[in-house]
Amino acid sequence: MKAFIFDPLWEELVTNELLDTLASADVELVVTKEIAPLSNCKELFEGDEERVLCVNPDYVGWSLASEDYKNIPNLKAILGAATSFSWIDTAYADNNNIPVCNIRNFSAQAVAEWAVTMLLNVARQIPRLIKDGFPLDFDKDFMKYRGVELKGKAAGIIGLGHNGVAIAERLRGLGLDVIYWSKNTRNDEYEYRELDDIFENADVIVPAFAHNEETDSLITDELLGRLKSSAIIIDIVELENKDKIIELVKDGKIFGYGFEAKPESFDQYEGNVWAAPAYGWVTDGSMNNVMTKWVANIVSTAEGEFPNRVN
Repeated sequence: MKAFIFDPLWEELVTNELLDTLASADVELVVTKEIAPLSNCKELFEGDEERVLCVNPDYVGWSLASEDYKNIPNLKAILGAATSFSWIDTAYADNNNIPVCNIRNFSAQAVAEWAVTMLLNVARQIPRLIKDGFPLDFDKDFMKYRGVELKGKAAGIIGLGHNGVAIAERLRGLGLDVIYWSKNTRNDEYEYRELDDIFENADVIVPAFAHNEETDSLITDELLGRLKSSAIIIDIVELENKDKIIELVKDGKIFGYGFEAKPESFDQYEGNVWAAPAYGWVTDGSMNNVMTKWVANIVSTAEGEFPNRVN
């Protein structure tokens, strides 16, 4: 089987051990790292050998259309190098029984540490200090930039999957009392509460559920209206009503908000708002995990198995 790899980082991240694993599975690699349309790879569209399309979403700008792959002969599977798979148009794959597979649970530790990074910065009002040029007027500024101590505060985790558990462990380690809500999961390590209760009583709110159509409306404006004026929200899921939260910070109705935004966004928001790019998963551990799990998907495909199939 041929594995056509489209990934700018493949050669930097793949290890000799992983290459040996692929060779042992009788997988022939065709690697393209220079970004260009898939159609530029003539070999991908020629011959009759079984083949698998392996795509880093950054290579295709997070958009793989059916037109991009429908003319690939004897295509056995499409393997994306990400947990998200909404960037893949699966219409043609669905109609032709071509498995589409993702990578699961590769960045929980990195994302948890990023959430804590955002929380510590918001708790100490670092966004305001950065935007104001780190002023320090001993007569006036101590109260303006006063932070909050987190030990003993209540942290409400919304969703207790891999990311939620990793975040809960770290927040407990910082001395916060962790409560949680989750649709299906129950964990005796932490105290379960209903959403209304969490939003009324928690000092820190961390949504950690999967972002999809079902969860888009989970955190409503009505729930946000129940928050304490001292509350902090740390957003790793791209909440649909983030503009509402930004307004709450601007109006002094909550203490602060941390979320992932476009690179040029940090200075756009008033008050204690941390708006940095989506660096949460970018660590050595998560990148190595992606490569290991991606190779495992390729080997499984060569064996006719698709454990991470999403369509």
